Amino acid sequence: MVKKGLLAIIAVVLLVVLGTGVLVGAQFAGGTAETPTQTTDSQSDDGGGSPTATAGSSTTATPTPEASGTVAPTETATQQQESIPAREFNEQNVSNYVRQFLNEEREAAGVPPFESGLQTETELNEMAKGHSEQMAVEGQAIHKIDDVSSTDRYENTGLYDRCTFKSSEGDYIEQPDRNRFEAVEQTVAGQTYEEGGKERFHATDKEVARKIVDDWMAWPDYQERLTLRNANIVGIGVEITDTGNVYVTANICG
Repeated sequence: MVKKGLLAIIAVVLLVVLGTGVLVGAQFAGGTAETPTQTTDSQSDDGGGSPTATAGSSTTATPTPEASGTVAPTETATQQQESIPAREFNEQNVSNYVRQFLNEEREAAGVPPFESGLQTETELNEMAKGHSEQMAVEGQAIHKIDDVSSTDRYENTGLYDRCTFKSSEGDYIEQPDRNRFEAVEQTVAGQTYEEGGKERFHATDKEVARKIVDDWMAWPDYQERLTLRNANIVGIGVEITDTGNVYVTANICG
């Protein structure tokens, strides 16, 4: 009887132990199943190979203007240029450029360039400068001011006879009559102005000079006289007013 009772107790103990082990195992299995996994965003980043976001983060980066295809607004070439003070322009530089461009035009026409360094050139420069100053006072590019013509200026400075020369054909004489030896023009420096329905702006001495010479070459009379083959000297006078108006005179001599 004792042995049968002891066996029954041992059997009960074994059943309890085995039941407890099964219960604990089931609890561990259930805990593992409830452990959170990585988010879909994280898996997407890993799968795409782009390290743009931290793993597990669902934050989306704000696109830059470049990434979204837009460009921050900038100044455009069509905006009106800022004014440049007249003092920023140099009359002598403009004069030098005018001479350079005239010689380029003469070369294109197949005639020799104007000579430099002669006394007559200095006198022509002074005469041309004086006339440009008078044009600035008048506010217009004209040959005759206060009843003094181009011919009068050549005579008053003793240049009339000295500058007279034979034509390239040698069959007639070129003389400084009827504005024959003179070209005048005006433009604007450092200020926007309208011409021919278009806005124009000259920001440098070179641009100012280029405009003057281009205007002369666009007028057949000036083009012809400034490219006369036997005219070998030119005087250039430039006057720039405080408001940026530019007046230029060219006087030739043989």
